[in-house]
Amino acid sequence: MTQPLTTSNPDPADVIAGMDWHPRTKRNFRMQYRLAVHTLIPWLESLHLLPANAAVCEIGCAEGGVLDAFVERGTSYALGTDIMAPLLEQISAPIAEHLGLSVAFAHHDVIYDAIPDVWRERFDVVVLRDVIEHLDDASIALQNISRIIKPGGVILVTFPPYLSAFGGHQQLLGTTAGNLPWVHLLPKSLFFGMIAKGDPMNQDELRRLHRIRCSPDQIRRDAKGAGLQLAGERYFGLRPVFRWKYNKPIPTLELTALKGLRPVRALAMEAAFVFRKPV
Repeated sequence: MTQPLTTSNPDPADVIAGMDWHPRTKRNFRMQYRLAVHTLIPWLESLHLLPANAAVCEIGCAEGGVLDAFVERGTSYALGTDIMAPLLEQISAPIAEHLGLSVAFAHHDVIYDAIPDVWRERFDVVVLRDVIEHLDDASIALQNISRIIKPGGVILVTFPPYLSAFGGHQQLLGTTAGNLPWVHLLPKSLFFGMIAKGDPMNQDELRRLHRIRCSPDQIRRDAKGAGLQLAGERYFGLRPVFRWKYNKPIPTLELTALKGLRPVRALAMEAAFVFRKPV
């Protein structure tokens, strides 16, 4: 489950690294692409839930590295959506075009925007990587996503639970206190005081995450309520993406064998699920 896909083409992450993109764009694309190649795609293949030439949608695709990896493997149709239209237009689409990958992009909010008829029951796989914890109502999102998946299709969800060490995304504050694990679990008045001293660009989002407080057990309940069946779940003490995010040999620490313990599920740095739509 750790071997990269075989390809005769240069590694797309290396291609993008050699171009005139912002360092953050290069880093984000690298971690997205390599996470998909080394972890997400092999996991779906091991579950026998990734058909050849699948139709794939990634919601909250950002720079598009995850989706590009699926396209490189082989897709019949690929769609990336995001609520940030400039990101799609100025970064995601140009990167895919430069790599010679056929990807459609759409500015779309999975909760508040209507679902185009052409998307309904179109996709074999929908990916939400580190997105669901930001959504105001995960249950509505999963219900909407179930409408665009084919019978037998799947949703792959990964996210950091709110009770995990950095589940409050406090590192986005850009302060010394924001680098501390579990600081977001301090009394609300104290943590919101810290937020007020941090990066103004991220203050509203951190307050929103505090309100949402996304947990693995909640996502499982919401998926069941959307008529989806659990096909696979994994928990990590050290996330697979760390190796690619920081470009260092950080080992992955998987805790799935202990998933029966609620504290492990709640405190894990990453929860990952595959939900299947019944045939």
